[in-house]
Amino acid sequence: MNRIDALVMGRNTFEMVCSFGGDWPYNKPVFVMSTTLSNIPEKYTHKAQLVKGSINEIIQNLNQKGYKHLYIDGGKTIQSFLKEDLIDELIITTIPILLGGGSPLFGKLKNPLEFEYVKSEVFLDALVQDTYKRKR
Repeated sequence: MNRIDALVMGRNTFEMVCSFGGDWPYNKPVFVMSTTLSNIPEKYTHKAQLVKGSINEIIQNLNQKGYKHLYIDGGKTIQSFLKEDLIDELIITTIPILLGGGSPLFGKLKNPLEFEYVKSEVFLDALVQDTYKRKR
């Protein structure tokens, strides 16, 4: 989290985070992409901001505000950024619990995107986090 300026997530991920209760988990600005939300619930207006438009418009706007290193979260949001080839690094954490459902992380792409392996880390003797960087 020290390497990023802000988080960008979709509505579903935002609503999931809000459902956890407790303290807000982020100390960085959070931007929520949604075509269906008209505003952020009042309880979270000081924690997250709604952004609308095309991905490229949103990124350009955030970059102009000084947010250059973004953490993208949420299955559909990640898929959208991958389709536009806007992901420079993938950090994929595998949790050894099969849910049997949910949205796929990767969707169809115009062309294959090549990434190179950087490292793997194990946390709590169970979670495996793999890091890959985009080959350009």
